[in-house]
This record gives sequence, C-alpha cells and structure tokens, in this order.
Amino acid sequence: MTASDLQPAFLTADQCRQWMAATPLGNSVQALAHLLRQLNLLNRNNVHPVERLAILEVLRKPILQAQEEGAKRFLGKPLPLVPPEQAAFDSAQAVWQGLLKGYGRCIEVEMVHAATGNPRLALLFQRALATLAAAQIDIYRAGFEPSAEHWLALHKLFATAEHAGIVDTEVEDAVRQGRTPSSPRAVYAEVMLLHATSPHELSSRHLAWVARWARRWARKVRIVASTPALDGETVPLNIDLAAGRAAGYRLVEGPNARWLDTSEVRRSLKKRLSQLEKGTPPAELQLGEDCTQPACGQVLKHVYQRWCRGGINRKHERTATDATCAVVIGVEGIYYHLAGEQPFRQPGYTDDEALRRERDEMATFGRIAPRSLGALGQQQSFRAEDWNVVEEWQMLDDSATGIHAAHPLSDILERVSQRQLVAVRPPAAAAFLIGNLRWTMVTGDARLHVGIMILPGRPEAIALRAVELSGVREPYRPGFLLPAVPAVGSAASIITPPGTFRAGRMLELSGGPLPRVRLTHLIDRGIDFDRVGFEPLA
Repeated sequence: MTASDLQPAFLTADQCRQWMAATPLGNSVQALAHLLRQLNLLNRNNVHPVERLAILEVLRKPILQAQEEGAKRFLGKPLPLVPPEQAAFDSAQAVWQGLLKGYGRCIEVEMVHAATGNPRLALLFQRALATLAAAQIDIYRAGFEPSAEHWLALHKLFATAEHAGIVDTEVEDAVRQGRTPSSPRAVYAEVMLLHATSPHELSSRHLAWVARWARRWARKVRIVASTPALDGETVPLNIDLAAGRAAGYRLVEGPNARWLDTSEVRRSLKKRLSQLEKGTPPAELQLGEDCTQPACGQVLKHVYQRWCRGGINRKHERTATDATCAVVIGVEGIYYHLAGEQPFRQPGYTDDEALRRERDEMATFGRIAPRSLGALGQQQSFRAEDWNVVEEWQMLDDSATGIHAAHPLSDILERVSQRQLVAVRPPAAAAFLIGNLRWTMVTGDARLHVGIMILPGRPEAIALRAVELSGVREPYRPGFLLPAVPAVGSAASIITPPGTFRAGRMLELSGGPLPRVRLTHLIDRGIDFDRVGFEPLA
C-alpha cells in the first residue's frame, strides 16, 4: 500500500462532509464498507481530539442509518446463520467497533486534561456507551449472546465515567433520543434493562419495542453503590462491575457492586398497564405508534416482571442434566415420526400407478426412492429424504414442561427459528412429544442453545382441512391432536398450519377420533403453527 492508501479521505469535519456528499452511500453494503475503511484509517492517524470528535459526530448518523438497513440481512434469520448472513453480522460489528475505537482515542486524550464535570468528556462517554448499546441490539437481532468482553467494556466505561464525576452529566443526542437529553448513566442503565428482558425470547418486532422502551425509561433508573431502600414491590437489579456479565438478580456485594433502582420505572409501567386494561390505545400512552393490542400489553407485562419484580417465577423447578434428547425439526418430519414413520398423504390416496411403482421399488431396492408429494408437497417444501432425520441434542437442564438443550454448530443438520414447532423425545419418554422453541441463541463456544416448551399430552398425527360456509373443502394438511391433561389443567387442542384459526371455523379431521370440530379460541401461535381450542361436532 502507498502512503496515500494509508491516509483517510478526510482529516477535518468539513472534509468529511465533502467526502460524504461525493461518495455513494445509498447501498447499505457499499456504504458500510466505505465507512468502515475510513473509520479504520482515521483511527490509525493522529488527529486532534476535538477535530476527531467533530468528524465522528458527522459520521454517526449515516453509520446508524446504514447499519439499520444492513441489519435486515441477518435480523430474525434461522440459526445458525448461513455464510452471507454471518458475514453481514460480522461487518456490522466491525463498524461498531471502529466507531467505538474512535471515541476511545478521544477519551484517552481528554482524560489527561479534563476537569471534573467536563461536558465534552460526558459526551464522549455517552457516545461510546451508545455505540456499544447499538452493537448489543444487533447481537440480539442476529441470535447471539453478548460476550464477557462486551460486558467488561460497558462496566469499565461506566466506572470510569463515575470516577470522573460525569456519569449524570446530561448531553444532547438527537440521533437516538430526539429532544430528550441523555447521559452516560442513562445509556448504561438502558443496556442493562434491555438484557434483563430475556431478549432472545422476543420476536424481532417486540425486541424493537422493548429496545425503545428501555431507552425511554432508563432515565428514571437510579444506579447506586449500596442496597436501595426496598419498598416491598420493587426488586433492584444487581451488577458486578468486575464480572463479565450483565445485571441480574443474584446478590453481589463489595466495592464493585451496583444496584439498579427501578422504583420510578415500576410506577410508570403500572400506570400504563392499568390504562391498557381500560382500553387506552398504546400510542396515547407514548408506547409507540407501531404497538398494537393485545401484544403490547403482553410484552409490557413481560418487561415489568423482569425490570421490577425479580424476574419470572417458574412453576416447575429445573434440574441440571447431561443426558441427550432426540429432536425433530419441521412439521413434515414431526408428522412422519408421530404417524409411525409414514409420510403425510392425502386421505383416500388411491394413485394405483404410484402404489405399483412403490411396490416395485421395495421389491428391487428394499426402499422407496425419495420424492415429493406432488403439488401439495412442493408447495410445503416436503422433502422425503429428510423425514426420518433425528438429531441428538445435549440437555443442560429440564423440568416437567421444558428443556434447555445445546448442539455444536458444526454438526447442525436443520436451521431453527424462535417459535418453531419441534418434536422431542427425552431419555425417559417412550415416544415423541411436541414442543415449540421459546428461544434460540448462539453462544461463544460455537454451540446453538434452545429452550423447548413441551406441550402437555401425547400427540396424535392427523390430517385436517377447513370447511368453508360455501361448502368448499381445501386439501388436507398435516396436523396434531393433543389430548386433555386434567392434572395440569390443559384442555384438548389441535396444532394446525399457520393462519388456520378463525373463531367458529369448522375443520374436518382424518386419522383421529373426531371427524369434525369447530374452532373456539387461539391458544398459541408460532411461525409454522397455530395451537387452537375446539369443540367437537357430531
């Protein structure tokens, strides 16, 4: 590389504006590549810290905009990410780290000369923490776990700002906050609140709501070095500034202990929950124009429990284990194993030519050649060669209703998504049970972790189709009947294809004890299923 290749395209804020005006930044991929290169070159060059900060302030908004657009390449994708998605995520994190390093260089110089309470130093710490906050949101959106190094960097920035006496100094941040002022403490509280909500359990849409709410309510959080006075209703989150982990409800004591007092947040959340129950629209409560009921109320209750009430109380105690369980991913595979290793076919299947061909293949080869199920199979992407795929997952803990399991990324056969239907057979079970993935996450040890919520009752494979009032009958599709389990208060239900539920809709069933049912209510919904309540029809 020549000397000119090692120089950034700009060394002043005015030159940066001129470069941006002349550089095509409409394509997010190209824009991020240009921005990352200039950030890296800028970080390698000696620039006056005041000018460096001015340049970073010019770059910050276009970086945030390009990153938001680029995140669509990995946001909410099945795990593990495929190479192009992983490359997009890695590039995004490299940009955040480049921006963070720029603020870090300014902080290093400013710390030597700054007086206590210096507003420029407060701005630098707020911007550095906000950069890590943006990186953290992308980590969740890509399905990853924040590393210990990420938390240590956040803790160090907060502790240093606290020591410098500028942790509560308010600064403007129009890009992230609009007209609302921010501070190093507010951003630090924001990232701790966000992690406390168990973000891997949230859909991409709900994660966006929670990230916005964490930013909004973080200003009401007090961070103190001694246990706050307890009011009997609020449980404070606890932080260890020397540990590579986020705030939690485990007790930490000593000079590195801090508490997040969310008493004011609790009062604000309770008022809004009360107003939502009375029918007030979420937008009128400043929760967001994109928030809709009843999902908004459900997510806000989820947040309230984790920010203010000590987290969730499990009905069933989890027990650590090192056993393995069998897992089947995908509706077609689940049907195959629950139906006695028979692929789904339309009831009354009487294709004589196909039957003759299958008998010939069995006589000649001892098996039936893999093939699709015609138009229906092609439409649903059924793959006969994958019907019998069963993966062995390592169980980490389990309870009567759930399993936490992990699998090395290098051996994964099927990608998985949050809220996806699975079949699981724990070691003590004689047959497969049905569950859904409540959360999915890739950890730093290159393993995919999942939380499986097991649905009560031994499932039965059935075929089902909707009967419209006009008399039109759709083709049968695979489904599953779950019996009532009075011991746990679970009524009988049906697992149907997604989008099937409509109150009062009639279904014809084949292969089970009930010929016809009427749908009464929606119990749960995932990306590839509806779980519905019903009443039998004669």
